[in-house]
Amino acid sequence: MSGAVIIRRCASAEEAAIVCALLNDAGIPASLENWHHAMIDWGALQALGGVGVLVPAGQFDDARRAIIEYAESAEDRLSAEFPKLEDYPLKPKRLRYYILLAYYTGLAYLPLIVIPALIAGGLRVSADAKIYGFDWSLIPLHFNWIDWLALALAQIFAAAYFLVPLSVFVFLARRFLNQRARQKQSA
Repeated sequence: MSGAVIIRRCASAEEAAIVCALLNDAGIPASLENWHHAMIDWGALQALGGVGVLVPAGQFDDARRAIIEYAESAEDRLSAEFPKLEDYPLKPKRLRYYILLAYYTGLAYLPLIVIPALIAGGLRVSADAKIYGFDWSLIPLHFNWIDWLALALAQIFAAAYFLVPLSVFVFLARRFLNQRARQKQSA
């Protein structure tokens, strides 16, 4: 596509695909920049400036108008297609938030470390119990608590390293979204 200009930069590949499909549906040839990066390494997408939607330079104004008209008519089209949408407000799906939080902080990996260590220690206790007989006093010998403490502290520090920026981001996003919802209700 020679003479192509970026009409919009999108934060996600999905958003860019929707904008590209909208423009193609309006008869404006559009393509995506950084699409392959978005599909392979979505973590680096923000560093690359997102996914750019490219249109021919001669059709830039038409593409801009098509996007604006589509955005302005979105609420009317949604209310016509889904009339009861406002009657049932969506509840936030907190399970996804907690799963992502556990994944990004590394807490999801803690059971993968702790459970095998417990099994290994239990097997050592079981093997010694066959030889010497079972005694509760043998258990601490096979579980070195200093190693467990070091592991737990390392995990907590790693979690805090990711948890603090993530929590700030979630707090700010919720604050801005609530402000946007109040502005929309007052309008």
